[in-house]
Amino acid sequence: LHPSTRPDFIGTRPTFSTRPLIVGFAQGDADFLKPVTLSRVDPVPKAFGTGGTESTYGLVEKRVYRLISIFLIFIFTYSTAFSQDPNFTTSVDRNRIAMGEQFEITFTLSGSGKNFQPPPFSDFLVLSGPNQSTSTQFINGNLSQSISYSYILQPRSEGKFTIESATIESGGKRVQSNNIIIEVTKGSQQPQRQSQQSSEESNLSKQIAENLFLRVSVDKKNVYQGEQITATYKLYTRANIVKYSVTKVPSLTGFWAQEIDLPKTLQFETEVLNGIQFRVATVKKTALFPQRSGTLELDPMESEFVVQVQTRRRGGDVFDQFFNDPFFGNISNVNYKAKSEPLKINVKPLPTHNLPSSFSGAVGKFSMEAWIDKQETKMNEPVMLKVKISGRGNLKLIEPLKLSIPPDLESYEPKISDNITQGTNVISGSRTFEYLLIPRRPGDKKIPAFAFSYFDPEKNNYVSISSTDFIISTTKGIDLAVGSSASLSKEEIKLLGQDIRFIKSGDVKFRKHGKTFFGSTIYLTLLIAPVFLFIGFIYYQRRYEKITGDVVRLKSRKATKIAKKRLSVAKKLLESNNKGEFYTEVSRALWGYTGDKLGIPQANLTKESVNESLKSHGVSEKSLEKLNKILDVCEFAQYAPSADSGEMGKIYSNTVELISKIEEEIR
Repeated sequence: LHPSTRPDFIGTRPTFSTRPLIVGFAQGDADFLKPVTLSRVDPVPKAFGTGGTESTYGLVEKRVYRLISIFLIFIFTYSTAFSQDPNFTTSVDRNRIAMGEQFEITFTLSGSGKNFQPPPFSDFLVLSGPNQSTSTQFINGNLSQSISYSYILQPRSEGKFTIESATIESGGKRVQSNNIIIEVTKGSQQPQRQSQQSSEESNLSKQIAENLFLRVSVDKKNVYQGEQITATYKLYTRANIVKYSVTKVPSLTGFWAQEIDLPKTLQFETEVLNGIQFRVATVKKTALFPQRSGTLELDPMESEFVVQVQTRRRGGDVFDQFFNDPFFGNISNVNYKAKSEPLKINVKPLPTHNLPSSFSGAVGKFSMEAWIDKQETKMNEPVMLKVKISGRGNLKLIEPLKLSIPPDLESYEPKISDNITQGTNVISGSRTFEYLLIPRRPGDKKIPAFAFSYFDPEKNNYVSISSTDFIISTTKGIDLAVGSSASLSKEEIKLLGQDIRFIKSGDVKFRKHGKTFFGSTIYLTLLIAPVFLFIGFIYYQRRYEKITGDVVRLKSRKATKIAKKRLSVAKKLLESNNKGEFYTEVSRALWGYTGDKLGIPQANLTKESVNESLKSHGVSEKSLEKLNKILDVCEFAQYAPSADSGEMGKIYSNTVELISKIEEEIR
């Protein structure tokens, strides 16, 4: 068993001794999840090394010794097993049971066999099986092997029933087991075995719960409405996780959420909690912006795990314990569900004193830049006015600023572009508004200074930032009527000064003497037309000023147009199969449409407020249910994207139909 090439073995004669081995599992806290290392009881004989103790030879010799020993045991096992006379028996743990109880039936063959055929269990329900197991025993120098097939059965009715024999092939012939009689009586008493098994499962689940759980934490629990909270969901484990999946994401009612990017694979670190060391990984991180004051609750996050645990084998046989060595493994997978505890957040309302008129719900710390691309232009040539809001806070909830545009400047809805950083705990970046302005008349056009206001939670007050005045100098464009004579020839120019013209030839039309254009119907029509055109212009101008002055009404009129524009972006994302951005854009289109249509400020935009307002405007319950369902699907898909392109197409078509349906029903 030991190489003779080793210097300390030269000239010695190997000696052998049979020494018992001890293997087991500790019962403390989480040690049930990790095997205890093999240890030897007695020292190794001196012939095995130079020092005469176990520490005198290395780990390599120990493993070689173990492998060779096991290999010889297996050879001897199978050579002995094939020489045994087959003995095939049927046994049960109880032959008298009550209705509703379960029992175990086992078919055991001494030796080896194949092609096992169970009897028909027509009078019983098969709850589990066949469960196959093998056993090898070494008693008083004799090695024996057996194979067993077990079932868990439950009776269908009362009475006495005979379970017929099973058959199996062993030693080249078909072997048959004995019959078993089962008596089923009235009543239901939980079997002791089932109770014990249930107790063991409960104890195992309790131990896993102590060593595997989810926990949510926030950077602050007392905030202002609109102030950012960073919620971090962490996985704490001391177990070996085979599989992990999120089964339910928190609904986050009352919050506007923005996901913070995390690595695609879990990154584990070591953390000590209550004196116990855990491996910890962040599974989800979200920036939350509360949309209403009061006490809000973070819903639990639920996950499913497949945990690999080390189980103990029953019986006190030395070799049975030996095969429980972690080198070979006696491992099973256990399904386990975990969820985080709910967490309450206290949200304070924003102060009402010193509230600026330009405040629209921005909370955080911001700065503003405003500029135009050119100060001098010509009529009908566009000018771009850009306003950039930078900082940290609820950037995506900032609405376009209210500008006082002169009537001689034609303006359009601003184009919004975001540059948001999501890789840190705080949402930061910038939001830019681009206003397209077209001067229709020459002269200097003045855009008065405008303000942007936000609430600073650190200073506990409102802050206003103002821009400068902008003046756009507009000159007259090229007059197309000028230079019309440039195309005339020299001969035509000479004729302009002559008094005598050529006599007209061809058909000549004559009119009655005294009948002139003055006083004709056409003349009177052209004379009165400018009056009506002027009245129409005044009416249109006043109506335009009334509509543009009523921001809520203006948004309501343009809500459908803006929603269709956003849905066109979602359609492009659908065609490119960009799932995450697609659901975000559909959700943004629905929230923007309902907010603009109903005149609900962004800060107060929640499912409850939208449903209540739509219901008061006559929208049907079916449409409300469809709206909430689409919003829930979009919210869930942003956290756990798993939908295919067909599902995305269905969501897109349902959203388009829903907006059209609401337009028909709303009043």
